[in-house]
Amino acid sequence: MNEHDTDPAAQERDAEGKGLSLRAGGLATSLSLVLLGCIVMYGSLQQGIGWDDAGPMPGYFPFYIGLLLALSSLGTALGTLAKWSKGRGDLTTRPQLRRVLGVFIPICVYAALMRYLGMYVASGLLIAWFMRRMAEQGTAHGWIKTVVISVAVPVACYFIFTRWFQVPLYAGPFPAWFGA
Repeated sequence: MNEHDTDPAAQERDAEGKGLSLRAGGLATSLSLVLLGCIVMYGSLQQGIGWDDAGPMPGYFPFYIGLLLALSSLGTALGTLAKWSKGRGDLTTRPQLRRVLGVFIPICVYAALMRYLGMYVASGLLIAWFMRRMAEQGTAHGWIKTVVISVAVPVACYFIFTRWFQVPLYAGPFPAWFGA
């Protein structure tokens, strides 16, 4: 009998299926941060990273922050690859990863829709999506409650931010349709 046979956590992971390993998660995160650092450096180059008569140009400091981020993340990625064969270690199981992606993917869709529909409509759709999803999982949210809350929250945000505090948030094409 080995340690795996008596470890309840290991038996549970086997029952749930293999998920994302620590090393794969670490490598993906490191490479994502390298990409982010490169994007920051590229944008900084467009702004100018030198010095002019007034001092550093707008891209000077962001460029070097992006460079540090990219280099340190590249070092982490290379370290992860160097130790790749030393054990697996689970970051998540498949069910845990599905739950994370079940939130991450709708948030990405929400961010993409905001550009075309505006914040208020996209927010209403996101609220409705999650309320209906919770209803499918046994939480009692009927259609009427979903529609009322999905409309009421963005409308309240509109009045709070745009009208009361006079901080307009991007509303998309809809205000032009109503002559606003």
